[in-house]
Amino acid sequence: MKPINRRQFLQNSSLIAGSLFALPATSLAFEPQKNFNSIQVKGKLSAQGKGISNVAVSDGKYIYYTDSSGNFEFYTDRSFVFFSYPSGYRFNILENGSVDFFRKLDFGKAINEVHFELTPNPNSEKSHHFITIADPQVQSAGEADQFIKESCSDLRKTVERLQDPNTFGIGLGDLVFDEFELFEKYNQGIKSTGIPFFQVLGNHDIDLQARSNEASQYPFSDQYGPAYYSFNRGGKHYVVLSDVFFLGNKQYYGYLDETQLSWLEQDLKNVEKGSELVVFLHIPTYSNVVNFNSGRDINKESVINREVLYSILKDYQVHLISGHVHWNENNVNTNIFEHNTAAISGAWWTADFCYDGSPKGYGVYQMKENLSWHYQAIGEESSHQFRLYNPGAHPDFPEEYCVNIWNWDPEWKVYWKENGVRMGEARQEVTYDPKAIQLFTNRPADAKHPWISPQRNAHMFFFHPNSTQKTVEIEVIDRFGQIYREKIH
Repeated sequence: MKPINRRQFLQNSSLIAGSLFALPATSLAFEPQKNFNSIQVKGKLSAQGKGISNVAVSDGKYIYYTDSSGNFEFYTDRSFVFFSYPSGYRFNILENGSVDFFRKLDFGKAINEVHFELTPNPNSEKSHHFITIADPQVQSAGEADQFIKESCSDLRKTVERLQDPNTFGIGLGDLVFDEFELFEKYNQGIKSTGIPFFQVLGNHDIDLQARSNEASQYPFSDQYGPAYYSFNRGGKHYVVLSDVFFLGNKQYYGYLDETQLSWLEQDLKNVEKGSELVVFLHIPTYSNVVNFNSGRDINKESVINREVLYSILKDYQVHLISGHVHWNENNVNTNIFEHNTAAISGAWWTADFCYDGSPKGYGVYQMKENLSWHYQAIGEESSHQFRLYNPGAHPDFPEEYCVNIWNWDPEWKVYWKENGVRMGEARQEVTYDPKAIQLFTNRPADAKHPWISPQRNAHMFFFHPNSTQKTVEIEVIDRFGQIYREKIH
């Protein structure tokens, strides 16, 4: 038998899939084969009694579209049916504070009938905000209470300051630290912020005793539904991916399976090429934490098959927003800007900063024509964008001033001035934060999480004034032209 050329096979498969998905949703319904565990799904999306047409509805494998009356119908052997929120409608909220966009299917019934009733949004969505929190990772009732009283209280203040009725939140995974009963506390916290939240699956939100990757996800999916999905806001498209792949024996890798990749290709078919696209996931597709620090596992700190994802995203201007690493890092790679968000728990609730010196906090984003953002440290003003250390603070550079600029990216500028005159740009070094060195080096065995250690990062800057007799100032300018200053003497 002549072997099949792989490239030609994939091309043919794509053509077949493409021709199928061009058909109306009802045309895709099929009779289940014998011994095939499929059920029929019939449903409708409507608002104010009128059906909503051309809304993407999915079972996580295939994507269908509502007809002119808002109806959809298909057969499936998958656990959920969910839809991609269209722009112009309010997010319905579940009792747990997260967005309601799915229904769990009952395989005891041959036919499942589902109805999604939406409410038009009275507010223009052209400009909207979202807030990303990474790794709350609560492991005890005390940590959960701290998350509620400290972190969520700060989030609420930010929401009030934004004064935007279209603000929503994203939990970037590791919502709890293997203690699933604490989901209730996490939910209590996000509900207190007053905004709807979408959730991302993290490696500490799965059952590490499960027999397979699919079976491991129930602690998350029972609470928040499917682990990957999409939605729209103000004409912009947002995607949530699930990149934690459980291997068994309490092990996981950063990996995107074929079913999800195929679903993503279908999901993007109606997204205009060249447009700005935001993708949320837990494990960053790439992180320098492995390059800069020994003993780290690249398979756990990044997505192994990221090049495939990049290929799917090549026609868009993409912002990847992730968590997982408990540090802050921005990487720019051609059309992809990856924001790796510092943990809102800091170094696993042992300090008010992460092991790269980034303060515990969260990302605040505004979408207008294009996306803008800043990092918000908990308990600080939005102008708190760096930490300055005097000479002697850093053991490797004892004669120089040290500046940790946690949300730095290559478009930022870092100057030092004498008597109001710029003297030059600060020098970038890959090294440790002095506070992280002091607190996390050689932790005693009986300390909380004794394995925490300082981590080398690339957002450290140094300079040496010409004279101690002059007024010295550090001036930091972000990519949006915002200026942050601090006088030294």
